Amino acid sequence: MSQIDGPLKQQGSPAGDDESSRKPEAADQAESSEARPETDDDAPLSEKDALRALRRGGADDAESAQAAAIAARVTERLQRDSLGVRIDTLALFNDSVSIGGGFTMAGHSRGTGDTTIKVNKKRLARWTESYLRPPRWDDALDVLRNRGLLILALSPGGRKTTGFNLLAEVLKTHAEGECYRIVDSSALDGSNWPAAGSGYLLVLDDGSSGTAGLSMDTIDEQWIDDTAAILQESKSFMILVTGPPRGTLVEAAARSGHIMTSLGLVDPVHIVQSHAFDVPPTPEEIAELHRKLADSRALELLREVPRPRNAVHLAAVIRSGGDLAAGVESLRDPTDQVHAWFSQFRSPEVTSFALAAATLEEATYLTVSDAAMTLYGMLTPDTGSPADLRFRERLESDHPWIQVSVTAEETGRTKGSALPRVRFVNPLVQQAILGYAWTYLDGYRPTMLAWLRRLMTHPDIDVRARASVAAGVIAWSDHSHAVNRYLRQWAGNESPALRQGAATALGVVGGNRDLAEAVWVLLESWVAEKDTPFQRRLSLTAATTLGGWLGAQQPARATTALRTMLDREDWSTLPPVGRSLLHLIEQGCASEVLSALLTWSEPQDSSPMVTKSLSAFVFMASQPAPAEYPGGGALSWTASSPGDPPLPLLLANAREHLPQLVELWARALARKPAQTQALDALREYLDKYADHDRTAFSNIYDILLAVAARPGRHRERLDYYLDGWARAGKNPSGSAARIHHALRNSA
Repeated sequence: MSQIDGPLKQQGSPAGDDESSRKPEAADQAESSEARPETDDDAPLSEKDALRALRRGGADDAESAQAAAIAARVTERLQRDSLGVRIDTLALFNDSVSIGGGFTMAGHSRGTGDTTIKVNKKRLARWTESYLRPPRWDDALDVLRNRGLLILALSPGGRKTTGFNLLAEVLKTHAEGECYRIVDSSALDGSNWPAAGSGYLLVLDDGSSGTAGLSMDTIDEQWIDDTAAILQESKSFMILVTGPPRGTLVEAAARSGHIMTSLGLVDPVHIVQSHAFDVPPTPEEIAELHRKLADSRALELLREVPRPRNAVHLAAVIRSGGDLAAGVESLRDPTDQVHAWFSQFRSPEVTSFALAAATLEEATYLTVSDAAMTLYGMLTPDTGSPADLRFRERLESDHPWIQVSVTAEETGRTKGSALPRVRFVNPLVQQAILGYAWTYLDGYRPTMLAWLRRLMTHPDIDVRARASVAAGVIAWSDHSHAVNRYLRQWAGNESPALRQGAATALGVVGGNRDLAEAVWVLLESWVAEKDTPFQRRLSLTAATTLGGWLGAQQPARATTALRTMLDREDWSTLPPVGRSLLHLIEQGCASEVLSALLTWSEPQDSSPMVTKSLSAFVFMASQPAPAEYPGGGALSWTASSPGDPPLPLLLANAREHLPQLVELWARALARKPAQTQALDALREYLDKYADHDRTAFSNIYDILLAVAARPGRHRERLDYYLDGWARAGKNPSGSAARIHHALRNSA
């Protein structure tokens, strides 16, 4: 008599099967009525508690799957786009100041204490060449001519270009003086201002400094009237460029005729066209230009960042016969965009929303806004009650790279009930913001870390998952620093949420091909640690990580590491290893996982390793297909009708792995405790799937008949249980009856 089968009970019931004849419904009720162990899930578990924890799954599996899906999308994006994120090679520059559209002030010297810079008339004249006037150009010119002061309260993009062109036009016909750029608002209090018959441009954004105390929050109707009177008296003109109205400027904009909040939009493609040709182009030339712009992804760039300066730059490349695709790639480089933005915007208010959007991209607006408020409060602890922050009102001016919208796909999927989500126009900007802030905003780093940790224990699974991915993205900047600064501490923390977050972050780091081997070495070292509670938690985190994208790239290496962890006396390793093996199967690694399980259970004895391996197999065989796969290459499933539940992957794809599945089912059915779990899983197969799905029935049929044909007492065991399920009084199984009939006929 073999050790596996054991002696049969009298009256036809297989020995060791005394608990298996109980009704599944009663078993489920008994299971659910038992309280969850009060011990933390990283503490050593008994065999019974480990098996219960493995079957329970629930929120941990949902969070792991959601985090894996987000991490896979981000990793694929970073790997696919050739621009990448090159924050580590960022070249800082301080030798010139560029004005929007390509007007460069470099070469104009200013001494210490100078508050204005004179603009050469010839340079100003060249600047006006090929300029496309916006729809409300004439209105703006009338205000400047008649009132002397024009305030352009507009979002960034061509504002200064428009300002210089307006000044050039009005000076040409109404004055003989010079054109100046005011670089310090204290010039407005100087004795030499304004010079008679001259024109001035002052840019007053959040990044501007004014020693005279002038700011967007202090410009009111009185200041506007007083300044306009001074300008008209000296027959001079000034254009004040600001962002969209805020503070006292909001009320002034509603009543003052000096303020314009919109000039209309100019199509950036028309700007390219006007600068690319010396004479008006023919229709054929225009068509060829549009083809070049489409093929080089220039149209995509102009949609992402519709700044006139980009259009002018592309036109210059076209005129010179340069490489247009290379020019587009240079302009799309998120690193330069991010550096330029952080050079202009430095306040905690604006930075907080940028970091929240980068961390939680594609979350709903209110979720991002709340996270930004939390970060702002942590950065400004001395402000007391929350400030009157209105992020959404200033999105267009402060964050031109961010949009809050509902996609057409989301609207169709939810029938109009979709909520607006925060997205970056250029997806790579998200990673560049995180990398820049972590690398260059040194004073923000401790607060960012505390804030990320808070988000990773947020009640919303989606927030936790996205924050974990962000933690992995910033680790690209310096992997070793990140491991020692926060990843190791999180991986060994008592909080399951922080450990899950660390696992997700490590998976993202491993997505960097240059860092993948370092992550593998780290995880393999953690798997081997087991002496202290902290070390055991490190190994649990490593097991979770190995079930993600990184493990799917090298499944043989992943299963080797998971075996090291599973082959211990401690049963608490079974749940994380079993779930990671399942996630590997979901990513298309079924053959490798099933081969590993066959090797691990080869002794077919009563050792813990064999029991754990077979229990893990039954668990994986019972799990339905996930709603969203973490990555490509996953197994597939089909349902007979839209209302049918998704089949377990190993059931739907049984024919692809039939020999391996038959052997593992035979081993699982031959010995407790895996036998009890396997019988429950088979009964669920029959009741939930086989009775409603022809593929499920066919695959179960083939597996069970192949198991019954093996040597030993497999046929007798299956005959007993199939007969019982077919005759069950309250819940007879038609599928069990059909398979039992075939089994009897094949004897």
